[in-house]
Amino acid sequence: MATQTSLLKFTGKLGNVIGYRVGKKYYLRSMPEEVRQSSRSKVSSRHFGQASRLGATVRHALHGLLHVKQDNKLINRLNGSLLGVLRQDDLHRQKRFIPRYFRGLERFCFTTHADLAKVLPVDVSAVRNADGNIEVTVPAILKHLANPRATHVGIRAVAVGLERGFTKAEAAASEMVMLKADEPSAAFTLTVPADRNTVTCVILEVTCWQVEHGRRYLMGNQKFMAAQIIAVLQPEAAVVVREEHAPYSPQRQPRMELPVMPGLVIHHPQRE
Repeated sequence: MATQTSLLKFTGKLGNVIGYRVGKKYYLRSMPEEVRQSSRSKVSSRHFGQASRLGATVRHALHGLLHVKQDNKLINRLNGSLLGVLRQDDLHRQKRFIPRYFRGLERFCFTTHADLAKVLPVDVSAVRNADGNIEVTVPAILKHLANPRATHVGIRAVAVGLERGFTKAEAAASEMVMLKADEPSAAFTLTVPADRNTVTCVILEVTCWQVEHGRRYLMGNQKFMAAQIIAVLQPEAAVVVREEHAPYSPQRQPRMELPVMPGLVIHHPQRE
């Protein structure tokens, strides 16, 4: 492993050299002459590729919707969580994403400096209403866990719908509720438009703001902001997952014989 010290640094393949970045530093390594993979490593690579593609789809759907700053490790953390969802499939030889196992994403936090419990002192709930949209209920808050310099706390809900096949995702956000940081707040409900026939990940985002002369400014202290998946709601329409049957075995099954009973006569239909 060598460190790049030139003014022009790069990442990716250049001839037989690969450049990559770790944090704020750039490194170099040579390409292997031959790559040997066992059958297990090939399967693991395929699973990781499935998780990475879905992770990229989710991140692209969320682009521009979250105010919290995404850290450099988010990609690996999200891919790892999705890989765990994929590996729970025990119905298919080649593993697939199963809707009910996406509940494993609950409590996944998009920020590493703080989770939701450190910035929000109440427990929230998320349900689908009669129209299929998402309703997030936030109970009354007696004291906010906000930045001491903040004048307001912003709370907003974001819903990410994973379409069937898990190759596409769409995201939408509710209106942000601005609460005064130094005053108690009453309970309220956030509504997010959503497709009732998709697996929907509900994210709650809490941020701190300064409001001056009618304009609001986002505060950058990440210890007082968080975005976390609070619920994963299943689609209303049933998703049929076919179970793959075991391959045909040439071994014949034992024939079931009827018990012999005295006086019992069985008539077989005659072929004309």
